[in-house]
Amino acid sequence: MLLFKSRLHRQWKAHLSLFKSIADWTIYLYLMIPLFAFAYYLLRETVFQLDYGFIEYFHPGIVVFIFMYLSSILIIRTFSEPADNLFLIQSSKQYAALKRLGFYYSLICNLVYLTIFFSLLYPLFRYIHDFSSVQLIQLAVSILSCYLLGKIALLLASRWQKFFTLLFLNVLFSIIVFYANVLSIAFMIALLLFSVIIYEKLGIQTHRYFEKQTQLDVEAFYRWQSRIFLINPELKTMKLPTQKSKSPLFFKKTKSNNSVSVLIEILLKTIVRKKSYIWGYLRIICIVLPLVLVVPWWAAYLLIIIMYFGLKTYIGAIIVEIKENGIFKIIHTADHDWEVAIRKVEVYSVNSISLVYLAISTCRLLLF
Repeated sequence: MLLFKSRLHRQWKAHLSLFKSIADWTIYLYLMIPLFAFAYYLLRETVFQLDYGFIEYFHPGIVVFIFMYLSSILIIRTFSEPADNLFLIQSSKQYAALKRLGFYYSLICNLVYLTIFFSLLYPLFRYIHDFSSVQLIQLAVSILSCYLLGKIALLLASRWQKFFTLLFLNVLFSIIVFYANVLSIAFMIALLLFSVIIYEKLGIQTHRYFEKQTQLDVEAFYRWQSRIFLINPELKTMKLPTQKSKSPLFFKKTKSNNSVSVLIEILLKTIVRKKSYIWGYLRIICIVLPLVLVVPWWAAYLLIIIMYFGLKTYIGAIIVEIKENGIFKIIHTADHDWEVAIRKVEVYSVNSISLVYLAISTCRLLLF
């Protein structure tokens, strides 16, 4: 218990210290207050008014599958550290107690998240898609069962087996919700209890999966810092070290004739070929798209404006990092060429996607 408390306190202290180091009065004034105001008006216009926008036209099976998927990607913290392999793992009971308390802590936190999300979607399932009480109970139990079975799959399965196993579980439990009855609920509760017992045996009492559990725990600890400070060079030391990969190719079958075109090609190819750049870009786009389809029209336009400035800042930070590459100490490029190239890249990567989202929101406003 003391070891768990000390590690939990140390990690939360690190999170709060990091937040205090980046959050000043401008963050609270220009970000936090508008965020809370936006969340309030969004809840008032959607959940309280039973107006879920375009998502009402989705088949309920799709909504259930997305809900099931979001629950399956939640994590279980073990609070393991690499040094435990040398010291703590020798004390089997103490190490098992640490992982057990981490399991309880993760389960409570994830139950809070799932309860909030379930309460937001409850009016959609109950009053718009006409789910019965039995189906809602089946949905809640299936989500917990899928969550625990997914964590067991992460320990047992290989990389590709994990993907197909999680996909199979999400599809299976989503289908079961639509055939809910008393027997299926009883079976799902028994499966939930069985999952807890299996995880106790595999993930807590035995130390066979120490490396996997430690890796997942370290990734979970650094996850939110890595997403916020993806580009900041000063905070890269706080991120989880990534595996070495080949550097992106700057030149390959280039068809450009002048310095500006070559520079544009370099920037676009580097953004596309470096995983951290392209995945960060796609993550922003993919997060905003379902929100644009769900929220009221005024909130959709506001999200597009926020996305526009967010993407512009993100692309600008990427270009600054690319510009610091050693290749540009050899190849001298005029500042005017950089300005023209940056404007062109922003047109391709920011303005184009913003116009597409504006067209989607406008069509949704006019047609629905």
